[in-house]
Amino acid sequence: MTIKNTTCLLAAALIVIASGCTAMRTAGDKVGSALGLNPAGNNDRSLDPDELLDPLGARDGDRLLIDDLAPSQIATTWKTRFGSVNGKSTAVKQYEQGQALYQRGVALMEQAPDGNQHQAVFTDAANKFRLASAAWSDSAIDEDALYFQGESYFFADRYVQANRAFEKLVAVFDGSKHMDMAENRRYSIALYWLQLSETQGALALNDPKRPKLGLAKEARRILHQIRMDDPTGRLADDSAMSLAKAFMKAKMYYEAADTLEDLRKNYPASEYQFDAHMLELEAQLASYQGASYDDGPLKKSDKLLKSIVKTFPQQAQGELAYLEKQSAKIQNLIGERDLTLGEYFERRGENLAARFHYQKVQDQFDGTAVAEEVETRIAEAAKKPDRPGQHAKWLVDLFPDPAKAKPVIIAGDNESILGSKLR
Repeated sequence: MTIKNTTCLLAAALIVIASGCTAMRTAGDKVGSALGLNPAGNNDRSLDPDELLDPLGARDGDRLLIDDLAPSQIATTWKTRFGSVNGKSTAVKQYEQGQALYQRGVALMEQAPDGNQHQAVFTDAANKFRLASAAWSDSAIDEDALYFQGESYFFADRYVQANRAFEKLVAVFDGSKHMDMAENRRYSIALYWLQLSETQGALALNDPKRPKLGLAKEARRILHQIRMDDPTGRLADDSAMSLAKAFMKAKMYYEAADTLEDLRKNYPASEYQFDAHMLELEAQLASYQGASYDDGPLKKSDKLLKSIVKTFPQQAQGELAYLEKQSAKIQNLIGERDLTLGEYFERRGENLAARFHYQKVQDQFDGTAVAEEVETRIAEAAKKPDRPGQHAKWLVDLFPDPAKAKPVIIAGDNESILGSKLR
C-alpha cells in the first residue's frame, strides 16, 4: 500500500470518527442520523417529527457519503466539515473559481460529447462550489453554489452527490429560483436508478453514479419527495405516476393504490388521469387479500371501475375487454365474500344473518349454478333458529335486565333534584 493511499485511509477514518462524535451531541441528532432523516445540521434545522413516520421522507442535506471519501473528494470534505476559513470573501472567491471550471467543463463536453475528459473538470468545479456554500451559508451565493454543485456533480456522473446537493437546495431555500431545474435533475436520476435496479445488484460500494444500498428504494424516495417539495410543480404528477409504477413493480400494491388515488384527486387536469384510474384499479384488486380480510380495496375497485366507464367513455371503449374481465372478477370476489360471511354466521348459529348474505349471493348470480346451490343453503338455514340459544343462562339471569332497570333520573326531569336542594 502506498503512502498516498495510507494517508487517504487515515483521513477517511478521522472524518468518520469525528462525524460520529458530532452526531452523538444530542439524542435527537442520534435518532435522526440513525434513520438518515434530516437531523439538525449547520443550518440548525430541527428534525421534523412527521419525517420519523415517513421512511420516504427528506434526508439530511449535510450527510456524509462514502463518495465524499474518494481521493478527488476527501480534501474538500475535510475543509467543509472542519475548516475554519469562512466569510463572504472566501465564498465569492471559491464560487468564481467554480464558475470558471464549470464553463470549462461545459466547453469540453460540447467538444467531445462521448468523451469523459469533462468529468474531472466538473468534479473540481463541484469541490469549489462545496467550499463556497460552506463558507457563507444561507446567502444568495449559497443558493447558487448548491445548484451549481449539483449540476457539476450531475455532469461528472456523480449522481448520489448531485442529488444530495439538489435536495439540500430545495430544503434550505424554499421556492428557490433553481427549483424547476433541480427537481428535473432529481427526477432524471430517480428514473435512471429505477432502470438500473432491474439489471444491477443491491450492493455497489465503488460506483458514484448510484447509492451503495437500496437502489430502487432510494429512487422511490426521491420521486416521493419531489411531489412533496413542490406539489404544484410541473413534475409533481409525473413523479406520482412514476412512483406508483415503481411500487407496482416492487409488488407494494397498497402504496401504489394510495399514490394513484392521490394523483387522481389532487391533479384532476393531469395527462395521466385515465392511466392512473386504470392502474389504480389493478393495484386495488391486487391489494385485496381475500374474504377474511378488509373489503375496502374491493369496494374501491367497484367504484373505480364505474367511474372509468362514466368519466372516460371513449378510452374505456378501447379497453372494453379488459374492463369487462375486471368487472366479472370484482363481482365474483364480492359474491365469494358474501358466501364466506354466510358460512361464518351459519357456523355461529346466526342463521338470520347467514340467510341475508346467502340471499345477496342468490340475487347477484341469479340463474347460475351458484344461485341454485345457495338456494339450498337458504332453505336449510331457514329451518334453524334465527339466533343461537343463550349460553350459561343461569349466570346471565343473576344480573338485572337493563331494559327493565328504572333510571335514577328521568330524562327532562330536574325538579326532584332542584327541589331537594331548595328544601
